[in-house]
Formats: sequence, structure tokens, C-alpha cells
Amino acid sequence: MSDIRVRFAPSPTGALHLGGARTAIYNWLFARANEGQFLLRIEDTDTKRSKKEYIEQIYESLRWLGMSWDEEPVFQSQRMAAYQQAAQELLQSGSAYYCFCTSEELEARRKASGVYQYDRKCRSLSETEINTHLNVGKKAAIRCNVPAGTTEWSDCVYGKISVNNDEIDDFILLRSNGFPTYQFAVVVDDIFMRISHVIRGEDHISNTPKQILLYKAFGAGIPEFAHLPLLNGTDGKRLSKRHGATGVDEYRDQGYPAEAVFNYLAILGWVPKDGNEILKPAELVQRFLLADIARKSAVFDLKKFDWVSNEHIKRMENAEICRHILPILIDNHLISAEPDESGRQYILKFIDLMKSRFRNFRQFAELGSYFFKDPETYEDKAVRKNWKETEVNRRMAILLDKLQQLEEFSAVSIESTVRELADELDISAGKLIHPLRLAVSGYSVGPGIFELLEFLGKETVLRRIQAALQRLPVSE
Repeated sequence: MSDIRVRFAPSPTGALHLGGARTAIYNWLFARANEGQFLLRIEDTDTKRSKKEYIEQIYESLRWLGMSWDEEPVFQSQRMAAYQQAAQELLQSGSAYYCFCTSEELEARRKASGVYQYDRKCRSLSETEINTHLNVGKKAAIRCNVPAGTTEWSDCVYGKISVNNDEIDDFILLRSNGFPTYQFAVVVDDIFMRISHVIRGEDHISNTPKQILLYKAFGAGIPEFAHLPLLNGTDGKRLSKRHGATGVDEYRDQGYPAEAVFNYLAILGWVPKDGNEILKPAELVQRFLLADIARKSAVFDLKKFDWVSNEHIKRMENAEICRHILPILIDNHLISAEPDESGRQYILKFIDLMKSRFRNFRQFAELGSYFFKDPETYEDKAVRKNWKETEVNRRMAILLDKLQQLEEFSAVSIESTVRELADELDISAGKLIHPLRLAVSGYSVGPGIFELLEFLGKETVLRRIQAALQRLPVSE
């Protein structure tokens, strides 16, 4: 086992979103690729917004994606004493100082000077002045004593980054209410958790120099940093609800395979050198290199995602798909309960015929319902295009009669019958095939029509054609 230890540190103020899930995936892939440890930290110091149900949802989403963590999760809310102790350590070393300025005083001085950065008024307070304020119970924050000089690091994605310390405010470590700021808590925790690599979104680049100063103040080793390009929508703007679903649980509930979600998020901003984009988690682990992550913002494209998902479904074993869709078929009242062996074999044949067409498991019920019940409606556009005159009814009545006479109801015999009738009527075969598909499925597209009819069986096909002849509207 290597010394590599990474962490995923979500705040339980909402459901796990796609950007957070991708960060978790890259941390997990890096850890597993290097025989390291993948840790979980719950950053729940925002007591008003943090909720237990969100913690459970984060757990469920990570497990659903196939990611397990290697140690018990660390909760920031349970580490308040550690932050207090760490702040005292920095006070004693001179790397931090008490600040007694109120928010009103700070705002007034900023308005007067036109400078937002803290003016360091409390930095030069004597020990006597500090004790006087503390003894009378005056509330104090604790600020970092930012030294002069330059802070730089070599980012695993963005390369060398350098910041002049003059640009860094004497930022607050502990607020006057005793709660730690994000900058302080994450460093104290990362030292405690022995984190070797911090892999997170590029929106944290501006936080990094402050955190490096704290590592140095504690005399701790500085981890490697890798900042990931953010996720954008197809319009180039940061991914949000306006682009559609953004929560991992939303895609789970829509019926997307977990491996497909994992796969697509993994290749947003990183693609294996062999160019293969359809990979299972174990295959991604074998190929993952932190240095290959692109700097350019990644675009979440639902069409590309649907393609990835369809590829996973096509490659999935029929029995595995069956396990996922049985509850969906039951929920949609397409089957009444767990099927017997005959029913199960029918469903497996249905899956084999249709899995190349579907992007998620729910579509097996939504777009494949006609395999289990007669169509209740017909696609409007298809009706207007393929069944718009009474002549169609006449042709379909003749076809119905010929299909009734077939002794062998196979794809070959059905196709021969349809094409022979088309020749007799001096029309293209499509003028029979398209209405026929509409009658038996309710849709204009689907699997090969002759294979479909054989699959459904003679009794079902004849019944559905008869129903269509009675129900479909005609323009004349």
C-alpha cells in the first residue's frame, strides 16, 4: 500500500451534484490506481444548512456509483476542540493574532479607505492590550499573520502558480463565535487525515496560497494540489439546473446505469491515451493519470451522455438488465409480479431485441410498453404521415386477411406476405410496413418490423391490427 491518501469533502447542504461526483471519481480513481486510500470528510460546520438526510444521500450516491471509502468518515462538526487547539498553537507561534474589530468597525474603515483588505489594526496590539480586551469579555476572531514574500506551488493540472503575499488578506481562522473558517478547518483536517494529494475544483485555486501558508505555519508537509476544470453546460456557462438535472440521484431515478454515469463523468476533462471512452470503473483505474487531466473546462453534453449510457446498456448482460428493469415493469403495471420462467424468458428476449435502442432502464417500460400491452394511443405525427386516408384502411384490411391465413407466423413468411401484397397493389412496401408498425406498437420507429411481429405472435398482431382499423382517425 502506498502513502497516497486523498479525500472527498462534500458539504451536506444539498444532494450530491454532478460536479461533486466527478471530483469524488477523480479522487477515487487516483487512489485506486496508486494503491492509496480514498477518504471521506463531511464538512458540516454550516449548522443551519447542513442536514442529516443530505449526508445519507451523499453516502447513497457514492455507493451507487460504486465508490467505497477506506476509513470512517470525518465530521467537521465533531472536531471543534481540534480547531480551537490548532488556533492556539498558531497564536503561540506568532503565526496568528487576535482581532477585536467588529464588523461595523471594519465596514466603516473600508468605506473610508476604499480598500477592502483588512488594515491589520489588531496585528500590532501588545500582550497587555490583548489581555485587557479578553479579560473584559470582548469577542475576538483569530486571523492569520500573513508573512511577506511569495507563495507558489506546482499544480498537477495547471503547472506552476505563484502569488505575491501582499495580495493575501490576513484572513480569519476562527470567527468570534469560535467556529472555524473553511480555509482553517480544511488544513487542520487534511493534516489530521494525512492527506497527500488535494484533488478539487479549479474554483479553489484562489484558496490554495492561504492554505499553503497554514501548512507552513503548522510545520506540516504540503500536499500536492490538482485543480480540476469546472463543468459547463453546452452554452459554455457553469453547469446548473437550467441545463437540466444536476443531481446524481436524479440520473439514478431516471434509470441510467451507475457505470454509465461514472464513465461519463470520468471522461469529462480526461480521456485515456488509447482514446477508448467506454470503460468500466476497473478499466478506468488501469488508465487513469492525474497529469492527463485537461485544463479546459469540460462540457456536460446530454447527447454524449446518452450515447455513453446506451453503449453500456448494449454491452450489459441481458440478465443484469433484467434485474434492473423488473421493478420498473412492475411499477408501470406492465407485469403483475415476479414472472415465472416462461415470462422471464420472454423478458430476456425483449431485452435482447431492444437494448441497443434505449439510453436508460426506464425506457424499456416507457418506449417498450407495447411488448406487454396493446397500444393505448398512437403517435400523432406517425398517424398524420402514415394513416391519413381511407385507402390505408382498405390496404390494412387486405393485409389482415392474408396474415390470418399464414400457418407459419415467422419473420420470413410475414415479410414475404407483405412484399407480395405490395406488388399486387402496385405500391411500395413501405406503404404497408409503416401503418403496420403503427398498428402493433403505436410508434413510427422500433426494431425490425418482421422480427417484431414474429416476437409478438400471431394472435397479438391480428388483434392490434383490428383495433387500429377501428380506432385510428382518417381524414376522409
